[in-house]
Amino acid sequence: MEVKKATPRVSVGVPVRNGGKYIEAAIQSLVSQTEQDIEIIISDNASNDGSECYLKSLPDLDQRIRYFRQEHALRAYDNFRFVLEQARGQYFMWAAHDDTRDIDFVATLANRLDQDVAAVLAFGDIFIVTPENTIGRMQPFPFSTVGLGRWRRMTKVSRLQCFNIYGLWRTSALRRVPYSYCSWWPDLPMMMSAAWIGYFAYAADTRLYYFETPKAGIDRVKYQDFASRFNLPVAVLQLVVATYRSCSQVGGPAAGLFAAGLVLWKQVVSFPGFLARRIRKAFVR
Repeated sequence: MEVKKATPRVSVGVPVRNGGKYIEAAIQSLVSQTEQDIEIIISDNASNDGSECYLKSLPDLDQRIRYFRQEHALRAYDNFRFVLEQARGQYFMWAAHDDTRDIDFVATLANRLDQDVAAVLAFGDIFIVTPENTIGRMQPFPFSTVGLGRWRRMTKVSRLQCFNIYGLWRTSALRRVPYSYCSWWPDLPMMMSAAWIGYFAYAADTRLYYFETPKAGIDRVKYQDFASRFNLPVAVLQLVVATYRSCSQVGGPAAGLFAAGLVLWKQVVSFPGFLARRIRKAFVR
């Protein structure tokens, strides 16, 4: 009988709630990776769509899979943190229950981190997949912060979507990022403080196929956090505070204030577009 390796090269965390018709393809994308020295940590967040039976059967089919079930649903952010807490590998990757990736994705990114010990994260190219476009379209995403100082890294990261959260992390660096929850853009404070710790590196010729659901940001918050109400000004304030708290813990008060200012400015600049989208949506109804 094969003995499970105590410290795999890569830990993959799969936080899932009601994965439905997408979860099998997502899992297959992970177990088929050319990098075989991995563990796959599934946290079933009290799914009630029937996917529990499939998920809990997986460790019997592949000994690299560890299955946990949350009896009471966690906020999505906390479920992401849960799988990280279980990780034993040198490198760590989050995998959403509806995304897939090239079979060499993990190996290519791991090799990039092996070659560049100062990088905290490696990521490749991204294709956006939708229910209408299952092949996907290339998304330009110039996320690399190689060669930039800490202040410039945070400035660049503040302006981007957080697609690269699904790249491969150096586990020890990721665990230095403080827990700082907010409901609106909850991954942004984490990415900002990670940018202070180290830089993000690009690895060519491997792709993540990111499944984009047709939800507005507010609808997404309500779904992920089980909230019946949402107040945008309050949520933005919480985001700014969470950013300050996270970045000040890794870089001191000056870094916290700088990062919070960047995030606040981003929200101010993007508000007219957000408002226009909400108005259009109201008229379409």
